[in-house]
Amino acid sequence: MPEMTQRDSKLVQYLNEAYATERRLEIALQAHIAMTPRRDYKSRLRDHLKETKAHARDVARRIKQLGGEAETVSLPGPEPLAKGVRAAQTAMQQAAAVAQGPLHAVRGTGQQERMLKNARTEFQDEAEEIATYRAIEALAKAVGDKDTAKLARDIQREEQRMADFLGDIIEQLALDVVHDEVPVAEINGPGARRAATRTDGGPTAARSRSGGTTRSASAAKSGSSRSGSAAKSGSSRSASAAKSGSRAAAKPKSASGSRSSGGAKRS
Repeated sequence: MPEMTQRDSKLVQYLNEAYATERRLEIALQAHIAMTPRRDYKSRLRDHLKETKAHARDVARRIKQLGGEAETVSLPGPEPLAKGVRAAQTAMQQAAAVAQGPLHAVRGTGQQERMLKNARTEFQDEAEEIATYRAIEALAKAVGDKDTAKLARDIQREEQRMADFLGDIIEQLALDVVHDEVPVAEINGPGARRAATRTDGGPTAARSRSGGTTRSASAAKSGSSRSGSAAKSGSSRSASAAKSGSRAAAKPKSASGSRSSGGAKRS
């Protein structure tokens, strides 16, 4: 295999740094997924684990195309010696990443705070990756390597989406920590309103029940009023009808009497 140019060697150096980070984060993400109960957060971590594995494969492929070898550690020096040292350091890095899982499982004072601390660590990792791929893109553009620049830009875009997600969920998890660990009486802010609405049987629920009782009483009163009005109206109409009937009965009698009287007079 022909020796790499200094240009490609420099690109491979930075690509190997990115590759090492991707491989380390595969282990960290698997550990965080196992200790994350929140569904939307867990689902996003699973999706990003798939992205992370794909990033590692794509970066390793590009390193090979440039004439290098995908390594989790890149060291200068004689090749046989460097390979032995790289193998040892790779094993140490992987062991350290695996050891972080149990340590992260006991961080924080509760479940919500543990997720908050994990999200903060993941956000820091994303920032590191974004900086690495931005540097690779700039280096590749400077030396005229369009393929490497495009790869770095595409991966950087996915890392930025994950960082944006983590930025949002960090705020949500911080509110959850406040709700779980700080008394409502000590909160002056959005956390107090959220705690009030999430508390079963709290003031909000009481107001709702009170409002329901008032509305029921008003409805009953309104129904009674309508029933009374209808009954009163019915009685009035019945009385009017009876009175009209009496007048109708009286008129024929009066006419008859008048005719009898008139007849007697003519006689």
